[in-house]
Amino acid sequence: MLTDVVVQAVRKAEDLALCKMKNLGKIREKSHRDFVTEVDEEIEKIIITHIRERLPNSKFYGEETGRQGEGKYLFVIDPIDATTNYIKGIPFFDVSISVYEENKNILGVIACPILGEIYIAERGKGAYLNGDRIHVSDVRDLSKAVVGYNRSSHPLEIIESSKLILSKILDNAATLRIFGTGGLDYCYLARGCLDVCITPLAEPFHSAGYIIMEEAGAKVTDYQGKPHDLESTTIVSANPILHSQVLKIVNE
Repeated sequence: MLTDVVVQAVRKAEDLALCKMKNLGKIREKSHRDFVTEVDEEIEKIIITHIRERLPNSKFYGEETGRQGEGKYLFVIDPIDATTNYIKGIPFFDVSISVYEENKNILGVIACPILGEIYIAERGKGAYLNGDRIHVSDVRDLSKAVVGYNRSSHPLEIIESSKLILSKILDNAATLRIFGTGGLDYCYLARGCLDVCITPLAEPFHSAGYIIMEEAGAKVTDYQGKPHDLESTTIVSANPILHSQVLKIVNE
């Protein structure tokens, strides 16, 4: 029931995102180097309305509308993750919803409308792409790893530290990828396309990716190696062997 409701909400959001790609409405700068469109706001309202009609006692944490409601489940919503990609017509953007129960991440759903991909993970049941089980890669040496750097914009407070970490990754890893997405980077880690994913400034609205990665076999922590939660400000994810190698890099 819960998973079905969330998947249905994501499907509605996907349809609207695709329909509106050539008619974005007003675009404004929400914060430094971070943009939002009228479509983001419209999609978030549609998601909340859909879930609230089927699960009335719910609370929400939306990127555009903030916190509202009371209930057993907390739905954390990113209506369009990677809005800059969406604005520019780059296909790497997604709709993301995670569900928390008593501060525990129990469900994540992320869909990429243009690529026709939907990722679903329920706690203890594995991670799936379009119904097929997915797993992290088995790469064990950082020198052979493809590293994703999960940050589309760089606020002034993280620019210098990001330069240092990126330099170390270029020195130690096989190669680096920056797609400008939050959730999809985590999904690509979960399916083994990326071997490592580093997030220098994490946001709660990408937390659907945390459970998808974990259910695919990844270890997911902050830079200090502590378990992730909604308040995490950094994220390191990889298979357990690579994870320890990356933690050492980001903390040097």
